[in-house]
Amino acid sequence: MKDTSWGRVAEWYDDTIEKKPSNYQKDVILPNLLRLLQIKKGENILDLACGQGFFSREFAKAGANVIGVDISKELIEIAKKSSLSRWRMPNERLSPNSKALNPDFHVVPADKLDFIKTGAISKIAIVLAIQNIENISDT
Repeated sequence: MKDTSWGRVAEWYDDTIEKKPSNYQKDVILPNLLRLLQIKKGENILDLACGQGFFSREFAKAGANVIGVDISKELIEIAKKSSLSRWRMPNERLSPNSKALNPDFHVVPADKLDFIKTGAISKIAIVLAIQNIENISDT
């Protein structure tokens, strides 16, 4: 079986998404994803295969309560470290416990989401990752 894990390139991927002023995720995917999701304040969104949390943080900025899951512990570590610091305004005083501003990240495969209560999720997003999910039929 071919290894498709993003864990070994987590830092590179994070730098590619976060440090470049322009990229496909920011310029093409994000605006259209936000348009399609039409996020309402307080909605519960699952960001499946969330990587380092770029889209999760954007969903939270739009007012959603976000659960981000990914199988890569390296990417989730980056997501947890940067969930507030990347998009906060310099003078903004925010509680780190604020759920809407702090996505809830988990290291878990896509077919093991039994910690989420049935009916608790309003919308699910999966971006550029379905090809990497091994047990897609169990998801």
